[in-house]
Amino acid sequence: MSRATTRGETGVEEHAATRHAAARRALLKLAASAAVLPWSLLRAAPVPYPSEVAGIALPRTRLAAAAYELCRSSAPAFLLNHSMRTYLFGALQSAHGPRGFEAESAFVAAALHDLGLLPAFASRAGSFEIDGADRAERLVREQGDPPGEGARVWNAIVMHDMRFAVASHQSPEAMLVAAGAGADVVGPDDPAVGPAQLREVLAAFPRLDFKRQFTALLADHCARKPGAQSGTWLESFCREHTPNPSRSDLEEAIRRAPFAE
Repeated sequence: MSRATTRGETGVEEHAATRHAAARRALLKLAASAAVLPWSLLRAAPVPYPSEVAGIALPRTRLAAAAYELCRSSAPAFLLNHSMRTYLFGALQSAHGPRGFEAESAFVAAALHDLGLLPAFASRAGSFEIDGADRAERLVREQGDPPGEGARVWNAIVMHDMRFAVASHQSPEAMLVAAGAGADVVGPDDPAVGPAQLREVLAAFPRLDFKRQFTALLADHCARKPGAQSGTWLESFCREHTPNPSRSDLEEAIRRAPFAE
């Protein structure tokens, strides 16, 4: 009896080991196939965003939820998380500033501020800020919000990447996106973002190899659309990552002017 029981237990163990090995091979095969997928296919899982992070409430209005879903369904996960961190870092800094901000507009602008970097939303020659702003403004119209809301979101996205002297004279929402995106890309330098807040933001929205992935996305954008970022923070980066930059529109317009000299 004891010998039979031992043989039965051994058989169960061998069967379990076989199943475990098969499952591990299947998992490794899946991982290998995922490794060769383009980043554009690696979307974030369809889960709702948290209601509060680091003491900052994330708007949960119809428009805010639609903006989050547009970003989640269109952008790679690292870019979605960057967009959420942009809002949080910007809100943390703006909360201690002299001007208040409209949370829904700021959240929508932050969620969609980099959408124009993706080929699916890119125009032929426009800057990524304008391409993303145009799509965001359309979303506001689709959700039935007033034109003033669309204009506020459009302005915040377009102005976030301008020289800081320009951004600082724009709306509080534009300053929030500019400050938040800058904090996430090059690091926060505002005491409002302390170690505890930083840890909580990164725990809620991990970076997911952000430095490498974001740099590659910017370089791809510059290669596809040389000259599109003139006058923005990205201008010098594009010059460095475009081997054969095209002549600027301004230079071409001056050359074609109907004068002899």
